[in-house]
Amino acid sequence: MAGLGTIFSGLKLAETSISKVLSKKGTRINNKILAVSAMQRAINATEIYLTNSNHNYQPNENLSNLWLEAFTAMIKIDKSLAGRLREKSKFWSNPQRWLREESAMELVPDLRELNERCDLILVELERRK
Repeated sequence: MAGLGTIFSGLKLAETSISKVLSKKGTRINNKILAVSAMQRAINATEIYLTNSNHNYQPNENLSNLWLEAFTAMIKIDKSLAGRLREKSKFWSNPQRWLREESAMELVPDLRELNERCDLILVELERRK
């Protein structure tokens, strides 16, 4: 028969294992929240810029940086989407070059698509509560 010390040792090991699993799950959820927040911030700033500039596409360092921040946050969550956000960042460093190349524009996701992706991530997060 196992002694109390052995039982307590086993319980402590189980508690540590469960804490690690829950901690990792919490970290993943937190990373998703940060990623969707960064992406939504970039989307909103881009929509404001386009509205205020009457859809005049000029290089915009602030937008390029916001999209790069969204890329950085998303890389932990969805590498494919993160790559598309990086293209959006590169687009805002020189939009006219991208607009001249139709095939290049296929790499740049539109804001509607990205808003939908944010919504999907939020729905997924809501289900996990």
